[in-house]
Amino acid sequence: MSRPFPKKHLLLIIIFLFLINALIAVAFWRDDSVENKKPRIIFFDVGQGDAAMIDLPKNTQILIDGGDGKDILEKLGKYLPFYDRKIELMIMTHPDEDHIGGLVEVLKYYEVEQVLLSGIKCEKAICQERDKLIAEKNIPVIYAHFGQKIKTRSINMAVLHPFENLKGKKVKNSNDASIFLKFTLNNNSYLLTGDAGFAVEKKLLAKNINIKAKILKVSHHGSKYGTSNEFLKAVKPERAIISVGKNSYGHPAEELLNRLKNISARIFRTDEIGDVIFY
Repeated sequence: MSRPFPKKHLLLIIIFLFLINALIAVAFWRDDSVENKKPRIIFFDVGQGDAAMIDLPKNTQILIDGGDGKDILEKLGKYLPFYDRKIELMIMTHPDEDHIGGLVEVLKYYEVEQVLLSGIKCEKAICQERDKLIAEKNIPVIYAHFGQKIKTRSINMAVLHPFENLKGKKVKNSNDASIFLKFTLNNNSYLLTGDAGFAVEKKLLAKNINIKAKILKVSHHGSKYGTSNEFLKAVKPERAIISVGKNSYGHPAEELLNRLKNISARIFRTDEIGDVIFY
């Protein structure tokens, strides 16, 4: 007489088959809401730092700066599906730690397809770690310069600054080597300015470059030494994003806030409202 099949073995087989089916389902699952979602840009609240992500259909992301630490990993985990571990383009506007510290963390844990740098010489420990990770992972690097067009899926970005390729060059003020980006998303024009100050703004204005944009990422966390009246008259922003946290620098400065109020721009501060999302 044959012995009955043990119930515990049968249960294990059922659990095993269930797990196999679940893994197959995840492997082939496609979330149409993700595939066909409306493009958006998120200005992350990462404290006293800058970080933004352009989130496009078909799981395509452009990450622009990343704050100074691991906060950016939490933000990516919040807004991206668990299976999306790829950043299609990473942009480091300039090598200050409150902009690239978090990006070094992203380089460790995400697959990054391409990096855009200002290229200025940087001997800080954070830059050495950045360069080591980029080399180890064999990530292609692009060096920003005026007139450059960055095309990724459904968005075209224009580089307005720096005016020349600065690869390997020393600069006195890394803020004034910041990458300026202009692009259109969902019929809204954007201008992102890194940490640049009055000197760069004057040069842009002198060159008669079209910097008009509906939405402006205010320079240097709202420093009084950036985003001048003359610059604002040319940009004509309706909305102004200030990426800022608790700090000892007086950011955002009252003078800067008054300049924005005088042109009736709506102000969005990450220290007051958290992440700012535009669709």
